[in-house]
Amino acid sequence: MLIKKKRRRRLTLELIMMTLISLIAGVLAAQFLEDVGLHYMLDKIEDEDYYEFQTRDCLNRLQDFIQEKQVTEDNIELLISWAQKEKNVYVVFYQDVDALFSSNMLPIADEDAEIPLNGSGLPYYDVTLTDGTLIKAELECYMDPQMFYIIDIAGYMAGGMVFIILLFLLIHRKIRYINRLDYELKILGSGNLEYPMTIRGNDEITGLAEGIENLKNGILDQQLMKDEAEKANMELVTAMSHDLRTPLTSLIGYLELLTMERYEDEAQMQKYLGHCREKAFQMKRMSDRLFEYFLVYGKRDYQYQFQELSCENLLEDLCNSQFFDWQEQGGSLECRIGELPGMIQVDSEYLQRVIDNLISNLKKYGDINAPLEILASEREGMLSIRIRNRIRPGKDNRESTQIGLRTCRRIMEEHRGSFAWYQEGESFQVELGLPLLPEIKKGENKLL
Repeated sequence: MLIKKKRRRRLTLELIMMTLISLIAGVLAAQFLEDVGLHYMLDKIEDEDYYEFQTRDCLNRLQDFIQEKQVTEDNIELLISWAQKEKNVYVVFYQDVDALFSSNMLPIADEDAEIPLNGSGLPYYDVTLTDGTLIKAELECYMDPQMFYIIDIAGYMAGGMVFIILLFLLIHRKIRYINRLDYELKILGSGNLEYPMTIRGNDEITGLAEGIENLKNGILDQQLMKDEAEKANMELVTAMSHDLRTPLTSLIGYLELLTMERYEDEAQMQKYLGHCREKAFQMKRMSDRLFEYFLVYGKRDYQYQFQELSCENLLEDLCNSQFFDWQEQGGSLECRIGELPGMIQVDSEYLQRVIDNLISNLKKYGDINAPLEILASEREGMLSIRIRNRIRPGKDNRESTQIGLRTCRRIMEEHRGSFAWYQEGESFQVELGLPLLPEIKKGENKLL
């Protein structure tokens, strides 16, 4: 959980840091470009040659205007329109020593006032009107303010481009990784599950790649286990076929001898019949073992045929007939059964296999001298059956593979019930549970 949170924060921090770095780089680039532009403009303003060029160009434009408009001493006021058009020029016109007008169209001196030449610190320039009248022009050229606006706009645009390009370059590595994962997912989708996923970094994208890799490995492991199980099943079927063939061949041989009456006397015939019976039971044990194996480890396509059965009838049959073999061998039963008004649904064939497995285990490990206890009751919507006996002295207390007990548990689970076995000291106990039909009302049950 902590790793996932760290990765989420890591990717978020990476994106934030990329954005901040790109933003800082863009601001610095914009500031640098503006500083370079301003220094360039200031250097040009302070350059005397550039200033002289600007002044001469302004005087040429003024002289061209005079020639174009035929400005004379009589219509000298036309110079006002030129001064208004030249917004970046400060100009004052003089005739002799008297100022005529300035660029802001305000008189700067009376006609009788005497103004010394170069009194303002600016040089005078001679300007000749069309009629030959000579006047003086005091000029000062300024830098166009729009140039500063252009420098600012160029700086902002350059900073924005640096921000976008740098952010793209920083994120492009993540985008390439995502594109790489997309390519690898297409390979996996095509069926090539052996292709490894690229694990790089330590963020959410890396976590996604690791999740895909784990999922892929899980599928591969399942396929491997499936292949191994199918191989084991085939080997088991082959081995069982071979094992069944041996007693079957002997059984057919003895039956052929009996059919053709190739025996000397009644005793030999009974001997052949005994061999036939022995081989038949041997084949039955093998087939039961094969069935149990596939029931526990294989896929079951069989559909259970459930039938309703009263709990009382089930326990009566269990106590009176199912454990008949146990009683025939000299064992005794102790049945303690409570009130059983309920009904259950079971498949009689498969339930019989459960009982057969229990009897088989009792014959192997049970003590015939100890009573076989059967306890039954209904509680919490379940029919509970407990079968208890003492372990035979000198016998191993477990089945070699417990395949029979696992078969019983599998069958009971298919009945939506339960199956468990316990060892408590020298006592061996099996407990079965079957669900009661819900529509049957049950009273309070007690053990007798």
